[in-house]
Amino acid sequence: MLALKETEVERLKADIGTLRKGTLTPELLQNSAMPQMFAYSTGFTYERFNHLCTIFGIPNDPCATQINVPLKYQRNDWQVVEMPLRSQLLFVLMKLRNNEDLKNLAFRFSITVQSASNLFNSWIHYMLDVLGAIPIWPHRDVIMENMPDTYKTDPSTFAILDCTELKMERPTSLVLQSQSYSSYKSTNTLKSLVACDPRGAVIFSSALFTGSMSDKEIVRESGLIPLPEKQIEIGYLQKGDGLMADKGFLIEDDIKSVGLQLNLPPFARSKRQMPSGDVLTTKRIAKHRVHVERAIAKIKKFKMVSDRIPNTRLGNISQIWYVVSVFSNFQPHILKQ
Repeated sequence: MLALKETEVERLKADIGTLRKGTLTPELLQNSAMPQMFAYSTGFTYERFNHLCTIFGIPNDPCATQINVPLKYQRNDWQVVEMPLRSQLLFVLMKLRNNEDLKNLAFRFSITVQSASNLFNSWIHYMLDVLGAIPIWPHRDVIMENMPDTYKTDPSTFAILDCTELKMERPTSLVLQSQSYSSYKSTNTLKSLVACDPRGAVIFSSALFTGSMSDKEIVRESGLIPLPEKQIEIGYLQKGDGLMADKGFLIEDDIKSVGLQLNLPPFARSKRQMPSGDVLTTKRIAKHRVHVERAIAKIKKFKMVSDRIPNTRLGNISQIWYVVSVFSNFQPHILKQ
């Protein structure tokens, strides 16, 4: 009976192998007759995809399998183990970019739905380990050297802050329903704090918090405050350097406590018309703050975080959010020098 089962498994493997002769590969997608199909499916050019392969330790070999990268699956899944690593990365990028249904992706890559789920979750953990080890806050000299001319009216401001919300399914827990309800969006959400440099590159992306939390609470819980303090210690920032935010960020005392300045739009002092100097300052800051909004919009082009997040995805959505935040830096900058 055992021998019969082994025979059936070998026959199934052979059938899968036959199917994989026509399965989706990076090269097949790149050579598609449809223009820009690779970029549409993944968010990256084929050349940038190869660069990502290098970052994640994938050899330039279409047949390289899981043995080359320390991926951990929920079980000994031979379908995934035997799947070429370049195809695995392609699978994950397609899921992140267009949030394709796992059943559809499983069919296109000739694996089961369970294997597809194992593959995706394992890669998210691995990507977080690799990308989390890459420092994304540049030295102030690097920021100044690449600062766009339009930003040089605020040469000592090295980061722009903003919070963003991701819509989620209504939780079954009444407590979580209350905690995640956003009065601003009138629905249940998750919130993250994002900081970008003057070019619009993401240099900080927090974990996701419940939608009822204020911006001030998120700043304090996100770990942002100790980060600039550490950057000052290692020379990446200097005391007196500035961060920019909207006037809803009531964190000026927190920022000053680490030796930095917080540049906010002026508050209206009375019901009278705002002084002309304050109007110009407000316009200047608004012109720069739009870059962090554009940076967030670039992250949300990965539909897995812009579509409404199901409750079944809450276990690793913070990891997914960080991964796509860093991935946005591998795409063209919002502003050039």
